[in-house]
Amino acid sequence: MEQREYRNDRKIKSDVKKLYVSAFPKNERPPVHYFFKSALKGNNKLIAYYEENEFIGFTYLSYYKDICYIFFLAVSESKRNMGYGSKIINQIKRDNSDYVLLLCYEEVDEKYVDYENRKNREKFYLKNGFKNNELKTNEFGVIFQTAYIGKHKVKIEDYIEIFVLGFGELARKYIKEA
Repeated sequence: MEQREYRNDRKIKSDVKKLYVSAFPKNERPPVHYFFKSALKGNNKLIAYYEENEFIGFTYLSYYKDICYIFFLAVSESKRNMGYGSKIINQIKRDNSDYVLLLCYEEVDEKYVDYENRKNREKFYLKNGFKNNELKTNEFGVIFQTAYIGKHKVKIEDYIEIFVLGFGELARKYIKEA
C-alpha cells in the first residue's frame, strides 16, 4: 500500500474530498476548504493511501508534543471489511513509533440509535491495540471517547491544544471535558 502526503495535489484532493464528505457527519467535520487548508500546516499531515493507483482511504494526523492525534481515518466504502483499516493503523504505528497515538470516536452507549455501529468501531480500535484513555469530550454537542497507544494517557489540556493547532483558537470554545 502506497502513502501519498497531500501537498495541494488535485487527484489526492478529489479522492479524499469525496470520502471525507461521505464518511463523516457534517456536524463532526470542519468545512472542506478549511480541512484542506489546515492539512498544509506544519504540524498536520493528510495522507492518502493507494494500492496499484486505486484509492483506499486517508488519514489526517496532527502532532503536538509527543502526541500524534488521528483526527480522521476513513476507508473507501468498496474497500471496507478487507483489512485496510488495520493496515493503515499499523502503518501509522510504524511511522510514529516515538509518539503516543490518540484518536476519538463517538460515545458508545445503548441510548444511541446507531449503537451497534459505535460498538463495532470501538471494537475495531481495541483490536488494533488502542486502550481506553478514560477521557470523554463534548465537541459541538457530540460526546466522544478517546483511546490511545503509547506510554501515557492524554489529558484534556493537551487534547484541546491539539485541536487549537489543527483548527484554530475557536476550538477552545467548543471542546470541553464531558
